[in-house]
Amino acid sequence: MSKLKTKHSLRKSLSASIVLVLLLLLFLAPNSTNAELQAAAIAQGFTTDESKVVEGALVSLQPGKPGAVELASASNAQQLVGVVGKDPLIQLGGTGGGNVQVITNGVTVALVSDMDGEIKTGDKITASAVLGIGTKATSGVMVLGTAQADLSSAKTTEHFITDVDGQVHTVHIGLIPTQVGVSFYTDSSDKTFVPTFLQEFANSIAGKQVSAVRVLIAVMILLLSFISVAVLLYAAVKSSIISIGRNPLSASSVRKSLWQAGFAAVGILGGTTTIVLLILKT
Repeated sequence: MSKLKTKHSLRKSLSASIVLVLLLLLFLAPNSTNAELQAAAIAQGFTTDESKVVEGALVSLQPGKPGAVELASASNAQQLVGVVGKDPLIQLGGTGGGNVQVITNGVTVALVSDMDGEIKTGDKITASAVLGIGTKATSGVMVLGTAQADLSSAKTTEHFITDVDGQVHTVHIGLIPTQVGVSFYTDSSDKTFVPTFLQEFANSIAGKQVSAVRVLIAVMILLLSFISVAVLLYAAVKSSIISIGRNPLSASSVRKSLWQAGFAAVGILGGTTTIVLLILKT
């Protein structure tokens, strides 16, 4: 199964059978349950050129086409946006010809498989080697959300897939309720001496695993920036109060100097934010 995880090229003959599996799963899934789940979900309208998009399929943003999505896979997991849904609580965007409703937040059903391990409640779901189907996240990667049920408790279909080495693997595919909330997941084995909340925040901003050294550098720059701004504003306000106390007629020039100090503080914060983003994303 390790080769299946590291090599994502599947034979072309798999495509037609996967579509049949997806359609079969949709018939097996209880529609009332799906409707109840998606009644608490938020969706956004996207366009797509895909002909195999079905309810529960994971989708990613399509490069070079704003507002368009394509079936998600391990190769475009960084652009994960949500899961195809139906009748959500809130719909954003159009629902015209060619559009699909993508659940971006809330609970809905998602197509998942056990190709990277049995999925349990609480596991993080990411894109797999098979287009549109999720799998268990086992390392630092962009994830769709969190599984709300065990895959073993859902109706599944058994499928045989062949990797590039000619080895046949048996996987089970099914629909399970999932709490959708795209974010970057850090496995416990990837944790460092950096506080977890800082590491996860940096990963979410960068959309990838950020080294602990870069996180620390970014935090130090931010702290120095805040300290500099605080000192600048304190000195400006203090000198203004003293100047007005000594010479009330200097109020206009004092206000001007305060505005200059304010603009300088905004400039420092803006420049610092840009530098921090470059450090985290490069």
